[in-house]
Amino acid sequence: MFRKAKLSIVGAVLLFTASQAYAALDKYFTTSGHILPGEEWENVFIHNAGTIVNVLGGNLDGIATYNASMVNVTGGSINTLDALDSSVANISGGFVYGLDAWDHATVNFFDSANLFAPRVRGFGTINMTEGVVDHLGAIDSATVNLWGGVISDRLIASDSSIINIFGYSLVKTSSGGQYGYGQVYGFWFDSAPFIIDLSGSDTYSRINLIPEPSSLIMLMFGSLLLKRRR
Repeated sequence: MFRKAKLSIVGAVLLFTASQAYAALDKYFTTSGHILPGEEWENVFIHNAGTIVNVLGGNLDGIATYNASMVNVTGGSINTLDALDSSVANISGGFVYGLDAWDHATVNFFDSANLFAPRVRGFGTINMTEGVVDHLGAIDSATVNLWGGVISDRLIASDSSIINIFGYSLVKTSSGGQYGYGQVYGFWFDSAPFIIDLSGSDTYSRINLIPEPSSLIMLMFGSLLLKRRR
């Protein structure tokens, strides 16, 4: 009897410990906070306007942002990041395998951002000034603004999405490239050259090339000279 009771107590302790460990897999933020190097979480949920969470490191399976909250990712490894409900995600470091921005969310890539396959949809916006992305997709009334960085594989756009590319000496083609749907190339504002392959039949028509201000001034000046000569 004593032995059975002892085993039952040990089993209850193990079950309680296991339930504690399982409960710790998810983390909820309703006020500002941090995720530090060495932390591991299954899912991280961020709620409430004014809540700012800084991801400084750690291993996270998923992050979801809601209610106009904000997450700043400067380190760590994240399997999926879902930004929605007018929230903001700033990614300047670490590694994010997959990202989905929608429902009026805004995601900014800069500094050492490193992402595999970000996607924006449903009136979401992605702004990229620096960083490295494998491929970037935009669908369903989404907006992508590109000022710099590296897109190593391809751009994909469909439905009523828009991709704005800012730079100078910008050119886009409707054929050629790795996927046969064309390319866009030119120079970013910092004079770094770039060339990006396009994929999908709608992508070419969804891309807007926007010259930098100095290029616009030169273009306007050239137009004035032509008018005077005429």
